[in-house]
Amino acid sequence: MAEELSAMDKAKDAFLELLATLEGDELLSFETFVGAAVEERLQMINDEAEGKHRHLHEHEHGPGCNHNHEPTKGGDVARSGGSKIFRLNKIIQDLRERLPVNAEAPSEQITIPSSDEFAGYTKDNVVHVDGFLYTEDDVDELCDEGKLSRNYCQKCGSKDTKPLNFISHSASVVQLQFLFQVLLKGERSQDKVILDVGSRLGAVLYAGHLFTEAKKLIGVEMNDYFCKLQTEMIRKHRLQDRIEIVHDNLLNRANLLEQADIVIMNNVFQFFSPVDVQQQLWKFLHTHLKSRKGALLITIPSLQEQLKDAGLIGPVKKPKSKKKKVPAKPPGAVSAPVAVVAKEVLEDGTEVDSVGDWTSWLKEVEVTVTGAEFVEEMMEDELEELKLIHVYQVI
Repeated sequence: MAEELSAMDKAKDAFLELLATLEGDELLSFETFVGAAVEERLQMINDEAEGKHRHLHEHEHGPGCNHNHEPTKGGDVARSGGSKIFRLNKIIQDLRERLPVNAEAPSEQITIPSSDEFAGYTKDNVVHVDGFLYTEDDVDELCDEGKLSRNYCQKCGSKDTKPLNFISHSASVVQLQFLFQVLLKGERSQDKVILDVGSRLGAVLYAGHLFTEAKKLIGVEMNDYFCKLQTEMIRKHRLQDRIEIVHDNLLNRANLLEQADIVIMNNVFQFFSPVDVQQQLWKFLHTHLKSRKGALLITIPSLQEQLKDAGLIGPVKKPKSKKKKVPAKPPGAVSAPVAVVAKEVLEDGTEVDSVGDWTSWLKEVEVTVTGAEFVEEMMEDELEELKLIHVYQVI
């Protein structure tokens, strides 16, 4: 009588049979999936074990004990562990192997804005490090390895040094998790069409695919190099079922804005277009998005700041209120600046709402940032990153 196979042997046989049905890219994709699935299963087993240990530990206290036996409840957004983070990190690893630290395309032209925020920034004291590919800890390692420096010499050969200014043109992983797993969680993005304007490396698209059930994620990008790179990543990591890359200028694609439920714009115009082109793009966006009642516009940094840099909004001034006290906002709530806005005047002298008069077609949705949404403790600079995310709704 043949000896019955153990559960392990049965699993191995079934696994080998499954492998035999796959080839090429499908086999590589399956390898990524298996690694992520095993890691997630181990994490679940570990979490269950920790839960049992905590339960036993609580009951070691005798009757009448005045200790707090309730487990500390953190957020439900985990920054490590799980198949989704595993897959996102695999994409990041692949991109790092293909790109320099600054993640710039070979022919890309980047211009530092002339706004007050970037006063004193020059090509000599600015370092571009992609925030999606490299965390602060990664930057520290690069500095330790001599691949990056945090300071520059104002006078060659002297000790007169100043800190370099680090700039990223991508959202960081923690920003993307907050965006998709907190702000756009569940029904807020389910079955929606998400448009990423200036999708660049594709960070928003990959995270949106992994962390939401959006119907479709569209990235519109002018740069041919980045379009090819995104397409390669999407195919390799099997994300093409819900992601589409459009290689074109947004000005040629009004239909994308008119079908989008959520439009995401991360630092999209300021460093890449002259002011007159920025104005043209913002006016185009206003024309084709203002009819999408209920649609969301998400910007990093704030819309007000970007319109000001484009010369479409007047100087920001603080609101005055001497007659009554204004209730304090909840901890972590981000206040929007108040700006002086000029109406657009037609040839016949008629004043109409313009893109700069943004409150005529948008309302800002309050974003509260506390860090409590995450399982792990948040650093202060990470919280500041999250406060750069602003959400607006078309009214």
